[in-house]
Amino acid sequence: MTSDTIEAIIPEDKVTPVFQALTQLELGGFTYHSVKGRGARPRQMVRTSSSGRLESQYNLNTNFFVVVRDDVVGKVIETIVSHAGTGLAGEGKVFVSSVTDTVDIGSKERGESSL
Repeated sequence: MTSDTIEAIIPEDKVTPVFQALTQLELGGFTYHSVKGRGARPRQMVRTSSSGRLESQYNLNTNFFVVVRDDVVGKVIETIVSHAGTGLAGEGKVFVSSVTDTVDIGSKERGESSL
């Protein structure tokens, strides 16, 4: 069986619902971290030191990263999309790429058993 990497970039305010939904799936685990970027979503307005407001240079997003067996890729993508999206443009992206091998550092297991 082969594995795929799923990388999803979503708005920061959608972290909690996506995190909670992914923990309900039987995954070996996942990683996420805060990122900044620009895309189609309008950037937020931020306060300046002179009590004014201006458009931010970037959006605050979260990047989720998970490696899963091919047979659960669709379920993971559906979970992310359904909990992160509201149907508006610019709400993020999901990228899927093939993984040729994985190694668990602690157990030294390789392949599917290392997930």
